[in-house]
This record gives sequence, C-alpha cells and structure tokens, in this order.
Amino acid sequence: MKLPEFFGLDIGNHSLKIAQVKYLGADTAQLLKLARADIVGGILNNNDIPNLAKEIKNLKETAGISTKKVVIALPESSIFSRLILLPDVDESKLEQAIYYEAKQYLPVSIDEVQLEWVQVNKSERDGKTFVQWLIVAAPKKVVAKYMEVMDLAGLEVIAVETETIATARAYTYNTFFNEGVLVMDFGGTNTDISVIMGKNVIFSQSIGTGSDVLTKALMSEFNLDILQAEQYKRTYGLLREQAEGKIAGALEPMMKIITNEINKTINYFREHLSENTPKQIYIVGDGANLPGLAQYLTQVMGVPAQVVDPVMSLKVDDRMKAEISQISTTGFSVALGLALKTE
Repeated sequence: MKLPEFFGLDIGNHSLKIAQVKYLGADTAQLLKLARADIVGGILNNNDIPNLAKEIKNLKETAGISTKKVVIALPESSIFSRLILLPDVDESKLEQAIYYEAKQYLPVSIDEVQLEWVQVNKSERDGKTFVQWLIVAAPKKVVAKYMEVMDLAGLEVIAVETETIATARAYTYNTFFNEGVLVMDFGGTNTDISVIMGKNVIFSQSIGTGSDVLTKALMSEFNLDILQAEQYKRTYGLLREQAEGKIAGALEPMMKIITNEINKTINYFREHLSENTPKQIYIVGDGANLPGLAQYLTQVMGVPAQVVDPVMSLKVDDRMKAEISQISTTGFSVALGLALKTE
C-alpha cells in the first residue's frame, strides 16, 4: 500500500532530526527537507513530554513541512529483537507460531509488548523449507510515551520502526548487499550495531556506550570542562600522531568496550553464518566524524571501515545543497531511512 505524504522524525538523546524525500523512481529519491535541533540533556529522558512536543513542532515549522503525517523510530536500547527459524507454515498459522517462539526469548511477558516481525530469508534443509524471521518487541509503555508526544505535537503517526531497520533502509533502498555489512551507529549515549544482508537487518544490538563516554574520559584524564573536552575530542580524536597521542591514549580504553562487542558479533557470524560474515564496516551517527575512527576500527577489527553519509545516495538540488552545507549529515541515517519508507 502506497503511503501518503509524510516525513521521518528521529528523536535522539541529544537532538531531533527531520527528513523528507520524494521518490523519482524505484531506486532514486530526491532530498526535499532536512533539519535538526539539538536538545540539551535529552528531553525525552527527562520526561518533559510537553516541552519535547513543542520542540518537534518548532523544528517541523523551521523545516517548512506542511504534512502532519510522520514515521518515527523507537531507540534500539528500548526494544528487543531476535532472529528465529521456523518451518514454512501456512499464513493462517504464522502469527501463532511466532508468538509461541517469542515467548521463549522475551525477558518480559508477551502481553507487555507490541510484537512485529519481518521475513529475512527462506532456505531448504533436508527437503523441507524453513523461513528466518526477525522479531521485534517494543514495550507498550515505551510506544505509548512516544504516541503521547506525537499527539501533543499535533502529528499523526502512520508507522513505527526500530532505528536499525530505518538505518538499513537509508543504505539499501537502491542497493543490494551481496555480502554482509556491519553498521555501527555511533551516538551520544549508545552505539547501535547491526548487520545487513541483502536489504535486511539480520542482527542488531545496542551498547550503552557512546561518544559521551569519550568526552567524560577526557574531562577526567585532563581536568577539562565539557566544552574543552568536546573540542579536544573533535579535533584530535583517535589520531595517534596528534597531541603526542595523549588524547587517543585516553580514548582508546573506552573504545575497547565497543570494539569488543563488534568482535563478538563478527566472531558469531564467522562461526554460525560464515556466508554472511560482515566484509566491511559502515560508521554512521553523530559520533562518526571522530578523527581517526575509521582507521582505528580497520586496524583493530581487521575489517575495512568507512564513514558513510546517507545523503550521498540521494539527488540533492542546489537549493538543498546550500541549506545543508553547514551541517554534518552523517547523523541523519535514521531520519532519512524513515523518510524513505514506501509501505
């Protein structure tokens, strides 16, 4: 079913991001709107729902978006996802089978979550057909909280997704990955890791360590205030040849928490799904521009890593180029992925 005119809204811990696109063909999309507003302290985390709704309304007006219809994403840290393998059953029996499997893995009662599922692939084993499904469970309380914000902002939610599914779409809407790609969404408070195969997310997890931890490490190590620490981080990052390597040396212990989790993911795929083992790492998110990050990950992980910009796959006219020239667009993967939804 074709969706009506809408926009994508990404509610992050430190910022709001809005995106709107227009499809020109099956695999070509034009960027229409892109805007962000930084949030000090993370409004949603502080339960200041009315103020967050006001910020969203203001950003929507600033972006010049007229439609009230929106697609939103739930943070990966608040949802549960898992791959399950089921025999190829009749559609009338599918929901019952998925609910039965989900009950085995959910850390809470299935009555407390909103359950969705998407087919990942289909395979033959010993003459029988099996289907792999990605199940996603979102706590109803979390969904209700987001819906309250949207209602106060005067918006109509037409779809809710996870951040990793939206991010995957930003890079797969016009591309098919024959080999697995690991996506590292480096945010402020969390780092979301996902693996994409073909056009689907086949693995995802959220690590409670993001670029904010790097800032705090510099504040502690060198007795800096937060603004000084942010400046040092963004200027020197993980570059060993800068500042006598002192900044990189202070950041690397924190980065090991993230690389250890990435290593676990890659090793799991090597052991269990060798044909889908990630062959490259895409770095996205507001923390993606940390100097030396791609080189560091390539060296430590032994897998080529690169910072990717979701805007690069879109048609952008001269007007929009001028509008977005002063902002970093690497953090817009979720918003753009939501905006690129077609059904």
